Amino acid sequence: MEIPPPPVNLPSPPFYNVSGIANLRDIGGYSCPAPSSSQASATDSTTSSHSIAKHLIYRSADPSRVTASGLSRLQELGVRVVFDLRSMPEVMRRGKEWEGVDKDLKPFRERDGGAQGLDDDRVIERVWTPVFSEEDYSPEKIALRYKDYASQSDEGFVNAYREILKHGGPAYSAILRHIAAPNPEGCLVHCTAGKDRTGVLVALLYLLCGVPTETIVKEYAMTDLGLANMKPLFRERLLQNPALAGNEKGVDNMTSSKEQNMRGTIEMLNKEFGGAEEYCKKVLGLSDQELNSLRKNMVVSKPGTSL
Repeated sequence: MEIPPPPVNLPSPPFYNVSGIANLRDIGGYSCPAPSSSQASATDSTTSSHSIAKHLIYRSADPSRVTASGLSRLQELGVRVVFDLRSMPEVMRRGKEWEGVDKDLKPFRERDGGAQGLDDDRVIERVWTPVFSEEDYSPEKIALRYKDYASQSDEGFVNAYREILKHGGPAYSAILRHIAAPNPEGCLVHCTAGKDRTGVLVALLYLLCGVPTETIVKEYAMTDLGLANMKPLFRERLLQNPALAGNEKGVDNMTSSKEQNMRGTIEMLNKEFGGAEEYCKKVLGLSDQELNSLRKNMVVSKPGTSL
């Protein structure tokens, strides 16, 4: 599937025009409290002298069609590690990767976990961190997830995002530990659209750093801009699935990123998991020291903005 050129009206930053990658943006630049107080709920004040670090964490849709020029741009942005949240059945359905790219160019070198990176500064490594196991891709389980996403109520997305939180422990813990490590390398996190599994992870990171809820939900909703050129392709493909056949309104809802979907998810996270920090401790197994290190790496002494 070819990726059309991105819309010309995408705000840059946070979006970046990288050939072959849709919905690519930096999650940094937004106001938050100082690291020592980030675990507390932040207010909606725009006067904070601290913000989320830029050029540390990027989010996007599937980058497996990146071009040679796009790869160079990723390197310029400081991306050294790509965390792939997709499961293998998704990858197989997409077909051959790097189609149209010089056969001698292997954009990403694969790594199956571990804390150490590669020595070659020219290499971007891909780490497989699937949220769902291959068994979760049975037709029955996919149909249930599609039913939630296609629901006209935001509760459908909350249900789907609850399942992501329940299943995402190993994947999310690997990514958060990368960010918490000393001098973490710049990373890109993605799923298929960079909307749901990626969106839940980014919201979790923001919550850990005290980013205001209103900023979080608006940043999540920016995915509608980032995927504007891809939605017709997603829509066509989804309508071919038996679980969604003929359900055009459901598919339109499924490809949306409405603020209330993330707002409801944050409420659910607080109510059912005890908040972001408790979730990270109990489900991801992170320690207080690791969470503090993550905040210190993610939060910088620079004024930020609020959405």
